[in-house]
Amino acid sequence: MRFYEDLRAYYFSKNPETDAEERSLIIEQSKEYVKEYVGNVLGPEETLGGNVKKYLPIALFGIAVILLIIFSINKMVPALLFTFGGVFILFGIAFFIPGKKVEHPELPDTAKIPKAIPGAAAIAFGLAVIVPAAAAPAFGYSKSLVAGGATWFVLGGLFFIVYSIIGFVRFSKASKNTVQGKCIGYIKMVEGSNNSNVRHHSYYITGAPVFEYSINGVTYQAFQENNMRTGKLTPYVGDIVELGVHPDDPYAVFYHRNTGAKIFAIVLSLVVLAAGIVLFCLVPTVNDNGGFVVNTMGGQTMLAKAKFDDKTIAKYITGDYTIEYVTVTAAYDLDGSPVVELSNGKGLKLKEDERDKYPVGAAVYVVKPVDGSAGLNFRAEEWEYAGSHEVTGLP
Repeated sequence: MRFYEDLRAYYFSKNPETDAEERSLIIEQSKEYVKEYVGNVLGPEETLGGNVKKYLPIALFGIAVILLIIFSINKMVPALLFTFGGVFILFGIAFFIPGKKVEHPELPDTAKIPKAIPGAAAIAFGLAVIVPAAAAPAFGYSKSLVAGGATWFVLGGLFFIVYSIIGFVRFSKASKNTVQGKCIGYIKMVEGSNNSNVRHHSYYITGAPVFEYSINGVTYQAFQENNMRTGKLTPYVGDIVELGVHPDDPYAVFYHRNTGAKIFAIVLSLVVLAAGIVLFCLVPTVNDNGGFVVNTMGGQTMLAKAKFDDKTIAKYITGDYTIEYVTVTAAYDLDGSPVVELSNGKGLKLKEDERDKYPVGAAVYVVKPVDGSAGLNFRAEEWEYAGSHEVTGLP
């Protein structure tokens, strides 16, 4: 990765270790860089077309966030999912839109991968949200949730496998094309993370050695991508070491092999991929009879009612029975016990913990054995009958 001497995203030093004074300078420069970066990102362009291209994605993302909040507050789950998936798709499409060819300094700890790969992945992730959400009413909400999760696992596994393979190929090509390089110093930068106390921050200084080397009479200065480390850095300034250089990119140098990290990435990717495949295999066995409830900013919303059928009833009632759909017309206490009156003119004595379960206006499936013994009650707001028995009183 090319070393830019004036790029404020990192701090250049010839000290393999970081003392307190240098640490303060790195943190301060990092803060200044963030301010400059935000200013450049949000600052106006010279032309109308440039401003449209810069601010349109920001505006669309802002609108999407507002819509997500509105849909969540109003319990509009399908719209929420479609918007969420749409954001991924828009970001994916943006990767394929040709832009102005300007040399942008690469930031540390990033690797070169073809833009088509993250673009296609983003679109696929978006479709993995939208398609199950659209198919859920017919396919089953629980099945769709498992299928969508399986798709995300498979896509994530494949993406990181491809990412790792690209890294292996780049390293393999570079290892066959070696040069002698001299360590001229180190880039250092801040990695920050919040402590449990949100008013304080922990700052970790990471870095990588910068090498100077020549290829066909041309001198280059670069550091290894994806190789930021903490602690004392090696080799020391002035040391001559063997470097692998990618034949198609003279700034792609490799000093540390990072074999363990590459193997771990591949293994983790395969585990994620396997988990997705297992979830896909489980989709046909998922039972959608349990209903489907989603928590939103506006509270719980039921997307699918739980189902009860003849087998469910047979667990509690062995003889013949009737099923009637009624509504609660009144609720009161009788001798200290909660009682409700039903639209069929009959009453229903409740248990104390059921006092608030059947408010006036609530619809109920009443399953009553013909022998007059205790029956079953299912609130129509939460349950629907999926058996073959006749149900009287349905609207």
